[in-house]
Amino acid sequence: MAAESIEVASISGTKKLWVAFAVYLLLAALAWTTLSDPKFKYATVAVLAMFALRTWSWSRKQERDDRDESRD
Repeated sequence: MAAESIEVASISGTKKLWVAFAVYLLLAALAWTTLSDPKFKYATVAVLAMFALRTWSWSRKQERDDRDESRD
């Protein structure tokens, strides 16, 4: 089954990835400044970092799939 490229609000490709990273960074900054307990600060930033890593790996997979699809 071929993966289709999804275009959201006229944003596609790497721009979507950078927007996602900016949102993760904004959420991490908000969590860091508003949470008082260091345990929760670090846990929240760790969870956001995990999501950022997952987003990046999914992006790489999509690029590989698109590259493989164009070879066929």
